[in-house]
Amino acid sequence: MNHFENIRIGFEATSIYMVNLQKYLDSHKVKYILINPKKLHHFIKYKNFESKTDKLDSYYIAYYITTLEDYTFNSTHSNTKHLYKSYQAFINMITKTETHMKALDDCFINDELMSSSLKKEVMNLRGILTKTRNKLITEYTEIVKISMPEYDLIKNDLVGVSDMTLLAVLPVIYEVSEKYSLKQLQSFIGLNPVYRDSGSSVHGKQRISKSGNSEARKKLYMASLSSIQHNAEMKLKYRRLIDNGKPHKVALVAISAHIFRAIVTKLNYYKSIKNDLD
Repeated sequence: MNHFENIRIGFEATSIYMVNLQKYLDSHKVKYILINPKKLHHFIKYKNFESKTDKLDSYYIAYYITTLEDYTFNSTHSNTKHLYKSYQAFINMITKTETHMKALDDCFINDELMSSSLKKEVMNLRGILTKTRNKLITEYTEIVKISMPEYDLIKNDLVGVSDMTLLAVLPVIYEVSEKYSLKQLQSFIGLNPVYRDSGSSVHGKQRISKSGNSEARKKLYMASLSSIQHNAEMKLKYRRLIDNGKPHKVALVAISAHIFRAIVTKLNYYKSIKNDLD
């Protein structure tokens, strides 16, 4: 008999800090839900709750989950997704550290404030970090390719889309690419447009939501910079947007969305071929 069958738990996503809790709840077959912070924020605003403390946050979450249907408590921990996120976070951390070390090196390149021994250690450390990052990217790529056999086919078809772009985007959409429309999938990475149809800000500029996976969005933006240089189709679309009066960044966001849709379309195409063969 499951003593937890009537218990329902909800909590906001907290990166690596929630993993052990998820594993415990899964092992005891407790139903729980990962709450979207944005939805909770709007719920609190709708209820006119003003004060905000840790104790009150717990109350707000408990109150919020009482309004949910039972079928929504279907969250589970995925070791694979956690592994993907860990690789991405580690690679990003090393990249940022390399950037800071490069800036430090530039500051002291013609200066004697840094001792020669420390300069040597910094240079050695930069070499180690670069080597480690490259190994991480190679290993991460191989893991993703095993889980997502369409990887190489998509990369070969899309000129200007790097490994880092696919490594950031595919894990986000792979399991759900056929369940949702392109517009819905775009919202997963925050590239969906936000419209202002009422209120005093009705004449404000249209923008993207930026409410989805920020890492995938950043990598797509970098891919757009490369694509308008090396991909004839993207270069033509970018030039057409600029000629029609669109600002540079707006045009790049449009190219980012185009690349994302191309990745999803190619992924679903190769998935369908695989399903037909099976």
